[in-house]
Amino acid sequence: MGKITERNTDASTAGSWGKVNISPTDDVFVGSFSTWTLTFTVGDYAMDVGGGLKIGTRRQADFGQPQFDDPAADNYATVSCSRDGARFETSFDHRGHKRPFNGVVIVRLAAAPLYPGDTITVVLGDTSGGSRGLAVQTFPESASDFAVFMDPISSGEYKRVYCETPNFRILTGPSEYFTVVAPTLVQAGQPFRVQVRGNDKFGNPTPVTASGLTLNADPAVEINLSETNGRATWIDGVTLEGNEVRRLELKDGDTVLTTTNPIAVSDSAKEIICWGDTQAQTASTVGVGTPDEYFAYARDCAAIDFTTHQGNDFILSDDDLEEVRQAALKHNEPGRFAAFFGWEWSGPTGTGGDRNVLFLDDEGPIYRSSHWQLWDEEVADGAPATEAVHARDLQARMREYIKETGRKVIMVPHIGGRRSDFEAQDPELEPVFEICSNHGVFEWRLHEFLAAGVKLGVVGASDDHTCRPGLAYPSTPEMTVLGGLGAIYTSEHSRQGIYDGMMARHCYGTTGARMVLDVTANGHRMGDITQTQGPVAISGTVNGTAPIEYIALFNRSEEIKRFEPNAKTRDPNRVKIIWSGATHQDRGRFMSWDGGLEISGGKINGAEPLNIYTAKYGIDEWTETSARWRSVTSGQEEGVLLDVNAPDDAVITFKAGPADLSFTVGEARAADKRWDLGGLEQYVTAST
Repeated sequence: MGKITERNTDASTAGSWGKVNISPTDDVFVGSFSTWTLTFTVGDYAMDVGGGLKIGTRRQADFGQPQFDDPAADNYATVSCSRDGARFETSFDHRGHKRPFNGVVIVRLAAAPLYPGDTITVVLGDTSGGSRGLAVQTFPESASDFAVFMDPISSGEYKRVYCETPNFRILTGPSEYFTVVAPTLVQAGQPFRVQVRGNDKFGNPTPVTASGLTLNADPAVEINLSETNGRATWIDGVTLEGNEVRRLELKDGDTVLTTTNPIAVSDSAKEIICWGDTQAQTASTVGVGTPDEYFAYARDCAAIDFTTHQGNDFILSDDDLEEVRQAALKHNEPGRFAAFFGWEWSGPTGTGGDRNVLFLDDEGPIYRSSHWQLWDEEVADGAPATEAVHARDLQARMREYIKETGRKVIMVPHIGGRRSDFEAQDPELEPVFEICSNHGVFEWRLHEFLAAGVKLGVVGASDDHTCRPGLAYPSTPEMTVLGGLGAIYTSEHSRQGIYDGMMARHCYGTTGARMVLDVTANGHRMGDITQTQGPVAISGTVNGTAPIEYIALFNRSEEIKRFEPNAKTRDPNRVKIIWSGATHQDRGRFMSWDGGLEISGGKINGAEPLNIYTAKYGIDEWTETSARWRSVTSGQEEGVLLDVNAPDDAVITFKAGPADLSFTVGEARAADKRWDLGGLEQYVTAST
């Protein structure tokens, strides 16, 4: 039959199972609306009442949800049949099929058996009643598809049918804003390269033409962009002088289009910071795209310095693993890009939970947690389904591998779907853990480690499934956070250098922002283990991509000091409301904050969303007296920033998620207000 994640390319099944034709197969653009007609021709098995079709896209694809009730609304779908009297029951089920095609349209035959040669026609995005069509996903894809599964005998067993038409492409949209990415640490007077790119409204790098732009380096650099350069342009030979932190401006004449991340310039720089993504995956498992596209995107579009492909082991075949290995080997180029070979051990929390496995060499073994979605022929002969059922088994096997071969391995536990178990952490093999990803922000886990005295560092990652490692915007309610990044201090841009930095815990993680963070305690740098008999002198430098609101200092899990370096920048005419939290620690932890606010005794002059990156969420509307939004959090902070014309006694009433509260504008101006709501770090804050 073939792998569950792949198309059925066996045309010989068309005669018995039937086949599907999808039309059109023209290119479409992200976030647009389109219409597809899927025509299923019944095969020799016919179709009994109770049988039917399932039609799905991969679980991270944020196509519109087909609906059969309102012809004028978006995503309207219809079903018809060539046989008189045939009747169908239709629905959409978010968990209606196996991963990676979890969300499916279900078309169940309710009356009149079908015979060989009969046809069922499903129109996704039927515009005949006024609908705009089916909403297209918000990320590009080189070979998109609708997977069609068929059950001819009402057995509940659905098999993917042969599709006689090719895949279609989903293209990025027009550029709406620019981004310039520069190295974080540079040597004064030494040339380096920067990336300039256009981005569509969904954050996808996209081709753009613009001439006569300038970058205020030392000396200034003229930049001309052309769509023929692809989705990003690299500028070599940029230099900076002095000993300071710089933020370069990309200008069109006197207009500043964007600024770079902070760049720490020094005439004595001995290290670099390598930015990377320690986990994401492609169509070989649950995502989209190929491993080759994956590594190329990380290097050329996301402008990160390293990454690794981390496919779920229980669905990753030996052939898939070899494809990943070859792609990592192809793209690994010390000094330019470090591509790690690896895979994800994907055991449930009860057996230790997810952890990523990264090899320094071009090859390495795989010890799967199970073979749950693999056929016997997809794994090596004799490989048992109990290779490494528990994380402790995996750790033992890896220790044996390291001892026998002298090769090096590093593992990174994470929260994601199958939360890593606190008790299963092995600080020697697993010196860091993933504090944030598209799945959420997990500071609560860091506090657990700190409270227990566990010595480890942190990195950020994306766990992206859309072939966008290093620059992954969220696409579904289950993954609502901008993809994170890991920052590794190292003396060389290579697998070895990055490995050394992670093993020493000379690293930190962010939710995508390339900030500069350098902290020491009694002269020892972040991640070092040291002892002291007296007071500890802590010093550090923090340079953000925006003004730093506060810096919190913890002794284990207890906050002992908070600094507000930019307190004087507060604006009394702006009110910032932040909400955060999760429902619990495990999969499905996300919580809805759909709601709004009203102001009495004052006026709203403007409203903008804060930290809301999922395309379907954000501010729906605002007036002089109210605002309404849609928002989902999974540990990250989201919110709204209001421009107000209001006296101190104006009252804001906030109703969203579990919160129903009121406060005066004067209270927000006087001090940060916070309401703790229980649950897993659920709270609301108001400030200026």
